[in-house]
Amino acid sequence: MTSYEIVLKNITFDNPERIALKYPTLKKGDIVRLFLQRPRAFRPEGEIPDMTKKAVPIPGETDEWGIRWENTSNKSGLGLGQPVGFPIKDWEESYENYVMPDPYEAGRFDGLEEALKKAEKESKWVQLNSQYCIFERLHFLRGFENTLVDLYTNEEELTELCDRLLDYQLGIVRQAAKLSGGRIHSIDTSDDWGTQNALMINPEMWRKIFKPRYKILADEMHKHGIYMNFHSCGYITDIMDDLIEIGVDIVNIHQPHLLNLKEFGKRFAGRICFDVAVDIQETLPTGDKEKIEQDVKDLIRYWGTEKGGLIAAEYRFLKAIGATEESFEYACECFERYADLNQKEAKKEKEIK
Repeated sequence: MTSYEIVLKNITFDNPERIALKYPTLKKGDIVRLFLQRPRAFRPEGEIPDMTKKAVPIPGETDEWGIRWENTSNKSGLGLGQPVGFPIKDWEESYENYVMPDPYEAGRFDGLEEALKKAEKESKWVQLNSQYCIFERLHFLRGFENTLVDLYTNEEELTELCDRLLDYQLGIVRQAAKLSGGRIHSIDTSDDWGTQNALMINPEMWRKIFKPRYKILADEMHKHGIYMNFHSCGYITDIMDDLIEIGVDIVNIHQPHLLNLKEFGKRFAGRICFDVAVDIQETLPTGDKEKIEQDVKDLIRYWGTEKGGLIAAEYRFLKAIGATEESFEYACECFERYADLNQKEAKKEKEIK
């Protein structure tokens, strides 16, 4: 099977020969990740667009959204930093005068054709990243505390802004479909919803405001033959059924231990494809190879199935979690070693019977 086929069969539960692997930093795996570039009007002089590299915010500068970013803790260029200037300070003057970025702005897809040709030559799955979907953009624009208050005090204004943010993402999907000619296979976007033990907002409020808009986005991707990959950190068990219902195809999770591996697997394995990393809180930072290896085996057994459903993902912000390159590489090695664990165990069971 080609890399493309391995990924597709995992997403669609069509009996892949192994789990899919996504470790682009180590130049290993089945998936090529592409990233939207800065529009040309916001590109610093001398920056050469490369869709295989994330265009991270520039510390101290204001981006096209009117958001100012700071990043003092990570000199590597991998960290995104923190938004510290919120352009929509009120729902009167600053909101009325706010100009939403144009998803069709020239430059976002510069370098796409070259990247697609390379991926096609290698028979890889192509995943486009369009980060900060709706909720994250909301609190980048309004501030986190203001956003939570707005949910209760300014719902009409907030939902109007949600619709504008949704329109932006829909524009990105349409551009991706048009420019790639079907060669972008999935789009991943993100809204972190979980704390350590609950959603950040009441699940019913989430269902009222955000769920229908995610459904529209998922439907638009599917209309163009694109699979939806949704990242959300933290405890998100309460909305997993909803994500499956609206058509999210792949969910990206970095803290699987928050969700109770075995129980979570019983409820959701086989119903949605998991794009999952070795736990970045409890496991990877310890450097304990036995724990890392056990994490990998448990994820494959409990969250994958013989018919597919698992993509092994890297987590690259090692300094932020106090993890080492050695642990990072060992996690990848273990995923490679046990990639066909479910298939082997299923075969043994059949032989015994």
